[in-house]
Amino acid sequence: MSKILGKNQVKGPPKPRPKPENAFLVATTIDKFNQDLCTRLAGISAAAYKSEKVIVHDLRALEMGFHNYELISNGNAQAYIIWNDKELIVAWRGTEPTEYEDILADLKFRKVKGMEGMVHRGFKEYVDKVYDGVLKRVVEITKGKWYKIYVTGHSLGGASALICTNRFEEEQFVVKACYTFGAPRPGGWKYANSFKTNVFRVRNNNDLVTKVPPTIIGYKHVGELCYIDRHGILRTGKVKWYVLFRNWIKGQFERFGDGLRDHSIGEYYNNLKKATRIHK
Repeated sequence: MSKILGKNQVKGPPKPRPKPENAFLVATTIDKFNQDLCTRLAGISAAAYKSEKVIVHDLRALEMGFHNYELISNGNAQAYIIWNDKELIVAWRGTEPTEYEDILADLKFRKVKGMEGMVHRGFKEYVDKVYDGVLKRVVEITKGKWYKIYVTGHSLGGASALICTNRFEEEQFVVKACYTFGAPRPGGWKYANSFKTNVFRVRNNNDLVTKVPPTIIGYKHVGELCYIDRHGILRTGKVKWYVLFRNWIKGQFERFGDGLRDHSIGEYYNNLKKATRIHK
């Protein structure tokens, strides 16, 4: 029986991967962009940085009706599984500036083979540490039930959410949507184009992390860009290049460290709560 507001920490080498025989029972309706859901997933991505003792308070504050959670952890790699009777969220922890291993993972630009195409080596190694534990619990929780599954994360957690989503597709789990916040490019062009799930990559103004690894060495973003500009307008659909460039230029003159401040998950959450949306 699942523990209410409990924990289950996975340590050591991963166990053999379970086969998700119940995958056909997962809800199959594909989501369109939802600003309210996006905002709450940003809040959950922020909560994923917290300890198990603290995250319970963040989940209550978000008022999403989630009363169950488990932390899957191995070394510096962590992901929370959060669920109720109808929905399940896999929230990957992002980059902690104080964590040396996280910084090393971010700097490994070399690509290795993924499910389809080439993927960032450091991001893949991070996900590898806990993926089997995540999959095992998702299989157990959703078995014989209809569930809407969402995957999310900020920074390194955003890249991890993408890799996890791609692997769930291979396992025949249907993910309703993947929302990432300040995520770097996860892999090559073939890899980025292989996704079947609706992916919404949210970028806050001049967030520097969204610009790496560079496209010149073969990296590509995944999904639809959802851009929060310097005026707090959330632009979805086709975001023009000159809108991004204009906001970048103005950011250089208005405040020092614009790109670093824009990467904060707190900035994402607060800006999404009050953003006016424009869709083109």
